[in-house]
Amino acid sequence: MDFINLLQNIKKLQSADKSVVSTLYALSEKSILAAIGVVVLSAVFLFSSLSYVIVIWSVVLVGLLLYRFKEAYVYKKMPQTHTMEVWYQRFACMAFATAFLISLLGFAFIHYVEAYYQLFIVTVLVGITAASTISLAADIRIAMGYITMIIFPLIAATLASNHLQMQSVIVVLIILYYLSQLMMIVRSHKQSLQTRELQESKMMLHDIFKEAPMAIFSYDPKLHITNYNPQFHALFGQHAEEMMGFDLNLLPERKLFTAMEQALQGHSQNYAGAYPISKDKVLWLEAKCFPLDGSGKRLGGIVIVDDKTKEHFALKELVYMAQHDELTGLLNRRGLKNYMQELIQDEKHTNFYSLLFYLDLDEFKGINDSLGHSVGDNVLIAVSDRLKAALDEKCEIFRLGGDEFVVVCPYVLEDKSKTKEYAEAYAERIKDAFLDVFVIKGFHLHLQASIGIIIIDPKENNIEEIIRHADLTMYQAKKAKKHLSYYDENLDKAQKELFMLQHELTTAIADNQFEIFFQPIVTIKEDRVVGAETLIRWDHPTKGLLAPADFIPLAIKAGLLGEITWWMVDALCQIITKWRKEKQWNISYVSLNVNAKQLLEEDFAELFLAKLKASHIEPQMIMLEITERSLIDNFEYAQGVINTLLDQRVKCAIDDFGAGYSSLSYLKQLSFDTLKIDKEFIKDIVGNPKEIALMATLLDIGRQFNYKIVVVGVENEAQKGLLLGLDDQLYYQGFYFSEPMHPDGFAKTYLCV
Repeated sequence: MDFINLLQNIKKLQSADKSVVSTLYALSEKSILAAIGVVVLSAVFLFSSLSYVIVIWSVVLVGLLLYRFKEAYVYKKMPQTHTMEVWYQRFACMAFATAFLISLLGFAFIHYVEAYYQLFIVTVLVGITAASTISLAADIRIAMGYITMIIFPLIAATLASNHLQMQSVIVVLIILYYLSQLMMIVRSHKQSLQTRELQESKMMLHDIFKEAPMAIFSYDPKLHITNYNPQFHALFGQHAEEMMGFDLNLLPERKLFTAMEQALQGHSQNYAGAYPISKDKVLWLEAKCFPLDGSGKRLGGIVIVDDKTKEHFALKELVYMAQHDELTGLLNRRGLKNYMQELIQDEKHTNFYSLLFYLDLDEFKGINDSLGHSVGDNVLIAVSDRLKAALDEKCEIFRLGGDEFVVVCPYVLEDKSKTKEYAEAYAERIKDAFLDVFVIKGFHLHLQASIGIIIIDPKENNIEEIIRHADLTMYQAKKAKKHLSYYDENLDKAQKELFMLQHELTTAIADNQFEIFFQPIVTIKEDRVVGAETLIRWDHPTKGLLAPADFIPLAIKAGLLGEITWWMVDALCQIITKWRKEKQWNISYVSLNVNAKQLLEEDFAELFLAKLKASHIEPQMIMLEITERSLIDNFEYAQGVINTLLDQRVKCAIDDFGAGYSSLSYLKQLSFDTLKIDKEFIKDIVGNPKEIALMATLLDIGRQFNYKIVVVGVENEAQKGLLLGLDDQLYYQGFYFSEPMHPDGFAKTYLCV
């Protein structure tokens, strides 16, 4: 197998290897001079037997050798004259030509001399081949070919000689010599390969050590630094020079020292941490420590150091940015969760109550919308500054986004009642922070906050629930008189019920759980029914009949309002169709409330008119009641939809007039049929001259624009009497005349006449 591997290695040799060619030419200079001496000596010694033949031989051979000497000189001075491939080929050709001429001594001339001279020739050839083993050892092919060209002819000539004494012994000796020379050449070649591999490995390691992008240093078994690369010097600067020979036993960072010490035991180690190189400079390093072996013994260790300083501070900055609000510098929602995680894991949390205040700025959206986000941002910064000034250092302040802030006071007291007293005092301090006017870019702003308060029980560990409860409590605080509210389990229960109710709305639509009711609209003078307002009720399987106020806001949040409205339209069309078929229709119209979101949907008018047409219902039979706020939020688009409906003779009414942002320009620009005055203007009218005057004004406005006026929410005779005195052409609706009725009951009572 070794011989086969050798042949494969010989086959793979690159003939144009520069190092091989250089070695061949370098060694040939001395060997050529020695060979010339041997040739001349041989010619002199054999002249008596071979006469001028030996002279011619020696002249030709010496000439070839001199030419080779010249080639060696040219290569040394001007190697660029030829390519390495050509230089190699020229050397091989001249070497084999030399071997051929030398072989003539043993093949052609040995038969013409006496035994004494024959032994001389054998000795000369053996000496020349022995010398060539050294001078041609750089290339195994040339060396083996050279010696073979000389020895094989000698063996053949010796066997052919009839008068050579001890012929068989000499042949055997020559063959043994030949084989020994081949073995020497092979051994020399192997050593050369090993040496070259070792040198290449050493150079590669040196290059890696020198050019590696990371700092590398080595140390001896006594833990003294023995060497380092340029990157180590670049990393540690002038301190690197001081560290040559440094005793690592004195290293202040003991974890790093332990890693290097254990590496001497043959175990690779890792280290990551800070390394102070001066009072003003700290590096963050990752180091890998490896044992360094050689010649069967432990030479020491080697450490590869990766500078992670930039990454460390960049990561630290990212962590800071991820947990802090960019505008105010306060901790953000992620920071709150991390802070709460640390709070609940602290041993104090097992006994102490903590407080969480959830703040929301009232009417902050109005500041952003009217004064711009720049003013709004400055308000948020000012609020954070006031909170910092008002609260203790142990309290942590957070901004969750928008105008929502959280204050956490950890580990207040072990008594819950005293903790609540502390919470009330703290809440007052927070509210007092808003007493002074905020002067922002010349604007004097009065702000207040709604505050939800959570008393965090000891051992409570559900952070998500704590924050959810705080958020829920804050929204409850917005409804409270003092804008202050404590968490109550009933709040959570009510919230969950609302969530379930919202979830059940989808089923309600699919299962047709809604019902239509009608409330009569009548003349105030004769109490004659002229129309009816369509109302919806949800016949809940467990909660019974629910009014719109109980589920319409949930439907808006869930995006189900459109489906409910179109269900009402379809149901109303079916009812009107039935009444007409049974000849019960004897009123002017039935009204239907349309929410702003529904009105502004694409193709609302077209779809509504298509449903009327499909049911063969005249457009004027259904009046759409549109809230005043719907018009203001997107007046131009709403006006286009309304005009489309009016063009097709659909009646429209302004619903809840006066409850929103009334504008006479809207009344002027829209050709509505009816104006419905909100019930807020009628509930306190009895015995209140101001309310009566206000109602008279509203009625006068409606008359100026030729509106039919319907007053909503008439509950008693006194209210009706006052309205009749103001205008006997009014229409009204309310519980005084009739509560909302089921379609069959409404038809039986008011249509079958």
